[in-house]
Amino acid sequence: MSELPNTNPTPELDAEGRQVLQSFRASRILFPVMLGLLAVGYLFYRQFDPERFRQINWSAQAWGWIGISFLLLIIRHLFYSFRLYTLGNGTLTWRKCLELMVIWEFSTNLTPTSKGGPFIMLFVLSREGLNAGRTATAVFYTMLCDSGFFVLTLPVWLMIYGPPVLYPGMKSYHDVSLASGAFFVTYAMMATYWVILLVLLVLRPRYAQRALKWLGQQNFLQRYAEKFERIGHEFALAAHEIRLQHWSYHLKIILSTVGVWTSKFFMINCIILAIVPETPLDGSTQAFIYARLVAMFIIMAFSPTPGGAGLAELALAGFISDYVPTGIGLIVALIWRGMAYYGYLLLGAVVVPNWVSNTVRKRQGQ
Repeated sequence: MSELPNTNPTPELDAEGRQVLQSFRASRILFPVMLGLLAVGYLFYRQFDPERFRQINWSAQAWGWIGISFLLLIIRHLFYSFRLYTLGNGTLTWRKCLELMVIWEFSTNLTPTSKGGPFIMLFVLSREGLNAGRTATAVFYTMLCDSGFFVLTLPVWLMIYGPPVLYPGMKSYHDVSLASGAFFVTYAMMATYWVILLVLLVLRPRYAQRALKWLGQQNFLQRYAEKFERIGHEFALAAHEIRLQHWSYHLKIILSTVGVWTSKFFMINCIILAIVPETPLDGSTQAFIYARLVAMFIIMAFSPTPGGAGLAELALAGFISDYVPTGIGLIVALIWRGMAYYGYLLLGAVVVPNWVSNTVRKRQGQ
């Protein structure tokens, strides 16, 4: 099989590059922070119980569990970086992958989850020396694996634990509350999204360009014709790159994806154990909490707010209410988001300006 030409898949790169750089402005951080603060304020007003808070035992054991959760956050970042290193086929150094994953998380946290950091990363990775095929592969294969993790694992947890996995107190799939109703809608959207990616990247990649070109020819979509054509070309490049790889490459990507999400969920498990030490430590209970968090993240997958700001804080307190008393669920949400969300905002505020200065402006002669 002959290789596709190493052409630039983003003909609008300069114009879009300026737009991407605008999305990195420090002022953009204020909006998600404000949403998060509003959610926290609402939870304090509606749910916070000072008496229960005073009963929390901030013992060495509690701080130990919080320390383990922070360690899992670092492990998650290492899994992310290993996956990017593998996707780049060694073109990127380990140190560069660690830096780029900060930028990836930072950009994800500044944009709605449904739009997200992946498309910003097409620009970022193209500035790091990856050829067009590997740039497209890094983004689209990541999207395929992340969505596939949820689409494929959640049915397994439902077979093991049944409807209670979806929300506390849910006894039947016919108990359609706001949370369970949202789950069915978002799971259907995610499954459709995953199947489309799977078909276009792995099973029938030649259909991608044809389908996107056809969409661009429709009267009501003609203004997007150029973007559709570019995305179709990127899909073709990514599909070609994926087919060239050895099976061990795909195994590394899949295992690192499982590591990313397992670390993220067990991080929350550890925070729950810190705040509510009487939570059973047996494997079945911890696996059930893990499964519940999988369902929660599916609902959050298409969040309209940047990085799920506000929604994540509200959702977590509700989803763990059968393990953490309502009055202090806010504390678990604050510790989790403080490390995994606001921590990346602060780290990104340091890393991104340095990256822009060293990588983008120098190349543009600014």
